[in-house]
This record gives sequence, structure tokens and C-alpha cells, in this order.
Amino acid sequence: MKMRLLPALGGLAIGPMSRVLSVALLTSISNAASLQSSATSEDPLDLEVITLDPQGIPAKTVYYSYDQLLTLPAVTVKTERDPNTSTPATYTGIYLSDLFEAFDADASFDVIAAKCSDGRKQYYDRDYVARHRPILLLKFDDKPPADWPNAEHGSWLGPYCVVHESFSPAETIHGYIEQPRIAFAVASLELTRFTQSLGRFRPKERGNDPEVVKGEKIAVGSCISCHKLGNAGGILGGSSWQVLAERAVNSKDYFRKYVTNPHSMNVMSGMPPHPTFDDNTFNALEAYFKAMMPTE
Repeated sequence: MKMRLLPALGGLAIGPMSRVLSVALLTSISNAASLQSSATSEDPLDLEVITLDPQGIPAKTVYYSYDQLLTLPAVTVKTERDPNTSTPATYTGIYLSDLFEAFDADASFDVIAAKCSDGRKQYYDRDYVARHRPILLLKFDDKPPADWPNAEHGSWLGPYCVVHESFSPAETIHGYIEQPRIAFAVASLELTRFTQSLGRFRPKERGNDPEVVKGEKIAVGSCISCHKLGNAGGILGGSSWQVLAERAVNSKDYFRKYVTNPHSMNVMSGMPPHPTFDDNTFNALEAYFKAMMPTE
């Protein structure tokens, strides 16, 4: 594969506390149309790509080899701090925006979901992808996935990981601040539509209540990677979206204490705390979850 090194760019960051030292874009003579999928996995590094039908049900599953993914146009970003390991790192990978074309997805597919081995699922809609430019990581410090380090909590980052070359929160709502949608231990991607993924978490009758709209954005940004609604969302959290709604509306004190500091309510909880969530934040969440509950 022949590659051409383009001029370096500066001033990009992986996260709010990170500063990029240099950026280099690599372009390949290969193009997205040259990718050839396989119906079966032949190597642990094969990336599974699942296409969902309009009901959100898997309709087609194919696999792409790691070597094939390396032929796609790549971006390389050197940063002082990787948020997974808290160490300096160099990322090489593919913009998620380029994967829609690489996987030959038609225009109706506007969301890519990254499925993590621990049950989390992160959604990347086209708006988020355009704002924050997430990257499917192929090399960490110029090393293939087998040689990647573990995250601070001990889990391996591979076989794939989604990182950001820069992230500046686009939204602050009461005590909620938008966070980067980081996914590690990713072995599978889903090609889906907004209506069958993020749109599932939108109340059917949200009306013009601004607090319901705010609560939806807070809940989607904070909860759906670990909690599911039907076949959308993650499964790590155990509790379904309906259970969260019941707790938010009917057990407000418990819900607020648990979300603010989960470990104080359950020492085995792996849920991250949300200490910045204030009364206004919870009021918006409760208004949203009330709108999500079934009506008699």
C-alpha cells in the first residue's frame, strides 16, 4: 500500500485536559469500494459489522479483516494523555464518518453503534460524528491491537476502540456537561438508523415541554450506553429503561442518591457517579422519564 504524508496540523485535543502535539493525515491509493467482506470470521481481529433492518433487528452480518481496514484513509494523532490509560499516546485510525462509505451503507443509515464486550453500546449519529470526529482506532503507539496496553481499570482496549482527536462539549444543560462517547473492547459495529437507535429513547408525546427535551438529552448522553429499551441501548447496567423511569418518577430520593453517588448505595456498583447533577438536572430527568412511562 502506498501512502502520502500530508502536512501536520496542530491545536487538536483528545479531551478537555489533553493537548495534541501533532497531527498527520495519511491518504491511501486504496478506496472504500475495494473492501471485500467475508460471511464468516477467520481471525480474532476481524471486525464484525451488523446491518440492522428498519425494525432494528440484525439483517446481515459480515466481517472485515484488520489488514483490509488498514488500507482505508487513516488519521494519526499524537496526544499527551490518552483518557483510557492516562499516558501519552499516538492514535492511528479511521474517521467513523468514512466508515459509512467504506461499508457501502446507503443514506438511510445515519448511526453507527459500537458494541463493547462488557455489554456497553455507544451510538454515533451523523451530527455527533460531524461535531466531534470520532475515530475507530487501528494502532496505539503504532502497535497493532495485540500489543495495546490495558486501560487503567485493567481491561484490554482491543480488539478495537473508538477515540477522539478532539472533544469540546457542545452542550451543557443544568449540571450535565456532554461527555465524549468513548468505547473500548469493541469487536462489533452496527449500521442502523436514528429511528431504531437513539430515536427509540424519544417520548412519543413530549409536546413542547422544554424540560422533557432537556431531560431526554441528559438521559441519552448519560444512560443509554448501559441501559436498554427494547433492542436499543447497552445491557451492562442491568436495569431496563422502564425500570429507570419507574425509579425516577416513583422513587425520586433513591434515584437521585444513586445517580449522584452509586457506590454509596451499592458498593458493588460499577456505574460512574454524577456529582454535578443538581436539582434542575434531576427535575428535567424526572420530567423526561415521566413522559416515557406508558399512559393508562
